[in-house]
Amino acid sequence: MDARFKTDEGRLKLRVSGIIIHDNKILLETYEDNSFCLPGGTINLNEDSEDAIKRELLEETDQEFIVDELVSINEEFYTNFKDIKTHCINFYYKMKFKNEEDAKTIDLDRLENDHGYMMQHHYKWIELKNLKNMDLMPIEIRDEIINNEYKFHHIIKEV
Repeated sequence: MDARFKTDEGRLKLRVSGIIIHDNKILLETYEDNSFCLPGGTINLNEDSEDAIKRELLEETDQEFIVDELVSINEEFYTNFKDIKTHCINFYYKMKFKNEEDAKTIDLDRLENDHGYMMQHHYKWIELKNLKNMDLMPIEIRDEIINNEYKFHHIIKEV
């Protein structure tokens, strides 16, 4: 069961995101509106965040990864696309392929069965030098990846 809790006032979710850099490129998921996010997903109830990021990346990419390090935790407050006020706590991990050769064979368009809901993922390898021009949210984590300098905790409130 996902660690998401919904009330009349909004919802809380616990999420993990993987920062996967290989050959000066970063793996990002793309959306129709030309926005991007880091691969990852929701932590399951009673699952620690390290196990969650490894599981989510395996489900989404069919590749095994190892945790390099936890680099940031963000608390994000926003209204989602369904107009629901959301409080998201996101753990950001630098990740490495378990087998470096897998970086060459990763399926960039993958269908995932997420608890009975079929999700289509579209990934792209983006040159790190081009990341500053990408609509990767939240901006704070994008800038930290560019500078390779992480502030461990952010509270990001909708303006």
